[in-house]
Amino acid sequence: MPLFSLDANVFIQAKNGPYGLDIMPIFWDWLEAQASSGHIFCAAPVYEELRDGNDELSQWIQERKSLFVKEISVEAQQVFIEIVDYVFKNYPRKNADVFLSRADPLLIAQAKILSCVVVTHERPVPENSSKVKIPNICSAFDVAYTDVYSMMRQLNAKFG
Repeated sequence: MPLFSLDANVFIQAKNGPYGLDIMPIFWDWLEAQASSGHIFCAAPVYEELRDGNDELSQWIQERKSLFVKEISVEAQQVFIEIVDYVFKNYPRKNADVFLSRADPLLIAQAKILSCVVVTHERPVPENSSKVKIPNICSAFDVAYTDVYSMMRQLNAKFG
């Protein structure tokens, strides 16, 4: 079974959408169980983005930091440097700066080192697009990616 590294938007869209903490606590219990079992995690920079949200999700993730968070390794930092170089060479500076200011490049770098699957709601954009998206950078660095629903199916999620 693959190891899954979750993008911040997985947590945020779940909270703001059909899996709100108050609506579907079973979903959040399931996430916690998957983290405890070692099937899912979030990179430290993703955790930091969520922690800084100052809302119920921020509190939820802070209470479970030891379950979810994997620190960025030295090897992942090396891949991060390669991603930075690639993004600056292939995208407009403004878009590159925005992408590189978030957790996304470190999420991808760590996933490459750990040979895990990035889970995101982002979709790839055409090669000629100036937008920098996680799936496109994952593809450029041979990192697998999927959406949250495919991950849930692979992990046999059942709610009710």
